[in-house]
Amino acid sequence: MALSGTLSGATIREKFIRFFAEKHAHKHQPSASLVPSNPTVLLTPAGMLPFVPIFLGIEPPPNPPRVVSVQKCARVSGKASDLEFVGRTPRHHTFFEMLGNFSFGDYFKQEAIACAWAFITEELALPKEKLWITVFQNDDEARQLWHEIAGIPLNQIIGRGEKDNFWGPPGPTGPCGPCSEIFYDRGGLPAGSPEQNADLLDEDRFVEIWNLVFMELFQDEAGKRTPLEHKNVDTGMGLERIAMVIQGKDNTFETDLLFPLVDQVSRLCKIPYKQNEQSDVAMKIVADHIRCISFAVADGITPSNEGRGYIIRMLLRRAVRYGKKYLGIQDAFLYQLVATVRNHYQTPYTEVKTRYDHIVETIKLEEKRFLETLERGSKILEETLERLKAEGQKVVPGEEVFKLYDTFGFPLELTHDIAQEEGFSLDQDGFESALKAQRDKARSARGKGDAIVKDQLYSELLSRIGGTQFTGYDTLSAEATVKALIINGQEVQEVSGTNQPFEAILDATPFYAESGGQVGDRGSFSSDDGYQGLTVVVNDVIKVGNLFVHKCLYDQGNGLKVGSTIVAHVDPVARQQAAIHHTATHLLQGALRTVLGDSVTQAGSSVSPEGARFDFTFNRSLQQEEISRIEFLMNKWIQENVSRQIELLPIDEARLSGAILMAGEKYGDEVRVVSYGEASKELCGGTHVHQLGEIALVKIVSEGAIASGIRRIELVAGEKAYKQFKQMESEMRDMAELLKTPVKEVPGKVQKLVDELKAREKRIRQLEDKAALQEIKTLQAQINPENPVLVHLLKGYDMDGLKLIAEKLAKALGPHIVLLAGDGEQKASFVASVSDAYVKQGVKAGELVKQAAQVCGGGGGGKPNFAQAGGKDAANIQQAVTTIQLHLEQLTLQHPSLSVETR
Repeated sequence: MALSGTLSGATIREKFIRFFAEKHAHKHQPSASLVPSNPTVLLTPAGMLPFVPIFLGIEPPPNPPRVVSVQKCARVSGKASDLEFVGRTPRHHTFFEMLGNFSFGDYFKQEAIACAWAFITEELALPKEKLWITVFQNDDEARQLWHEIAGIPLNQIIGRGEKDNFWGPPGPTGPCGPCSEIFYDRGGLPAGSPEQNADLLDEDRFVEIWNLVFMELFQDEAGKRTPLEHKNVDTGMGLERIAMVIQGKDNTFETDLLFPLVDQVSRLCKIPYKQNEQSDVAMKIVADHIRCISFAVADGITPSNEGRGYIIRMLLRRAVRYGKKYLGIQDAFLYQLVATVRNHYQTPYTEVKTRYDHIVETIKLEEKRFLETLERGSKILEETLERLKAEGQKVVPGEEVFKLYDTFGFPLELTHDIAQEEGFSLDQDGFESALKAQRDKARSARGKGDAIVKDQLYSELLSRIGGTQFTGYDTLSAEATVKALIINGQEVQEVSGTNQPFEAILDATPFYAESGGQVGDRGSFSSDDGYQGLTVVVNDVIKVGNLFVHKCLYDQGNGLKVGSTIVAHVDPVARQQAAIHHTATHLLQGALRTVLGDSVTQAGSSVSPEGARFDFTFNRSLQQEEISRIEFLMNKWIQENVSRQIELLPIDEARLSGAILMAGEKYGDEVRVVSYGEASKELCGGTHVHQLGEIALVKIVSEGAIASGIRRIELVAGEKAYKQFKQMESEMRDMAELLKTPVKEVPGKVQKLVDELKAREKRIRQLEDKAALQEIKTLQAQINPENPVLVHLLKGYDMDGLKLIAEKLAKALGPHIVLLAGDGEQKASFVASVSDAYVKQGVKAGELVKQAAQVCGGGGGGKPNFAQAGGKDAANIQQAVTTIQLHLEQLTLQHPSLSVETR
């Protein structure tokens, strides 16, 4: 039953923000991207994740130190995944909005409890008698506060253990503490009945609507917990859940947050909602998944086979399959639902509006690609399940699951769904073993981000000595005080010894630290004050929070001590070359958007003194004319020599000014906007040239795909671009000499040679085809129609020739076993064709060619009816033919109808 004065989901969202921002002086923090700044996490799973660096002391708290946010969240993978429950329970989702208020060393339990109670009973007008509280069993303070502030009877405040009501730490060490949860009683026994205590875990009746975490302890490596000096508050309330309660719905899918999507799916499939449970579940799954996919793509995620891209691809393909199997939708349809997502979420989340075209194009392309393989893959899986069922098996082998994943794009979760429907489970270990190489690669890439959570040394240093002041925008050389020295992860007071690697932290530095795709500066430390002859080489600089960590190599001198004063020198040539290439990527993005459209967004970059690469979203390859136009625009802007303009603006003002923001990037309240006239306007903290003329020249070196929907351009600028042109000029001269023609006539001469070569290749192929036809006639004459089994070596034939002969023989013969071997191009090639009649007797083409190729140091395989394989060692090809002959002779003993003819 809906409460009086039912509120929309949008109204609840707005009320929450206004309550804390206006009535309780919280700073409103807009939702961070679904792509976390912490690369160890695939998708943002909770409202507190963007604030983890603050809770860990890596970053300073905002001013004021209290924040309210509505965070986009996704829980699709790992232990927190809700995927298998989506659509089958009243309130599980892959994507949801988390309302949260946070205190960083400011207010604590009393104000947090008072605010929560005032919001749900006054702003939302929930009946007090329907609210129950759980607390950590040892948290008597919270229990008493709930009783005193909210007036809740003590028998409605339930103490629970650490598993249910204690949070953290986020890693092996860190802040943690007890939590209080607010439950809403949807019905049942009269309020206050003592029997209710036993029913509190009944999720159909009691709905958890808000969790208040009180971080008051710090857990060390030994597991010991000590009180924190500055206590924090982290709360989270799911918008979908509270909307379900307020609107009196049986499940979150019937709230105004999700039902428009369910209704649109119903219209597309022409099946009324609540007609039957199976189609209802499918509609909910499709509605949930398209919402999650749309927001993920809006935040710059592209479907792929790795990381977060894999998660989105899996969701999309899962939704397609549910639409096809249970709703009867045969064609691509998901992309048609994006408009509904946009229409209902564009006000709080403008990215679903501004990136609408890109979202639609990405989903449509991915959906159509999957539909092309879905039928074939489904058939393969159905055949596999039928075979396993006939064999009395109930587990799908891991290699079969991997084949579906690798060949037909079936995510593991999709195969699991289909197998489970037929009563099968999956060999998870076997699948994981087949994927080991991919997992190792992904793990290696993720390892770079471990410091943000695991490396307590930097966190402790940041708390103790404070952040580093960056002075490198204005100077390349400056005095600084050494605040800390680190060798092999341990703090030391002094560094000496030639070639000793170490890390140095200064109070201030002109060195740019690696960030925003730009590498850290190189340079040196020196000193004339008591350290004559001191030389330290700085090879790189990284940034952890606001702590600049200089990666150094001690060269010579009398030692470097903590507290000493040094002079930090940035290599000016390397810095200028990095600035040139960084600025060139700004021009590249401007040119891309001019030529290809505003749907192009940055997906990554890497900038160094040697060159730059720029990754961007686009669903097709660029034409040469487009690349030329892009390069022309960049060089045109360089010739105009526009001066750089830098502004420090509030983030909202920067957005309104038209500055480009990178999806997934974390920005503060005030941002640095770098502009070059009409050519470029971006939020960027990197280093850039003062005037575009300093770049001199830009040359695009390459353009290509690096993932589905992601393209990469590599370029060089300045002196590097000039050298690139000189190298191309030299290569053209060399080619002209080889062709004995003037440079300007090289293209025509090459085209003429290519045409002649194609004509000769065509003539050669015609002669080969003619010879093959004659060979087919000869072979046909040799085969006994009653025993059409042939193992034959064709001297000089390559794989293409063997396939042509085998295919034509197969059509002419009817029942047959044919294996042809060839030694063309000094390689061993094998092709086998086996008719259905012999396949049923156990003869399989894939096994024949595999066995033959192994004799020649190779491998291969294929289908039971037709397969090919190759080997490097053609010298053993006669031995391979003999091996197959003997193999078929053995089969003859089992099946007398087989007879072997060899040549």
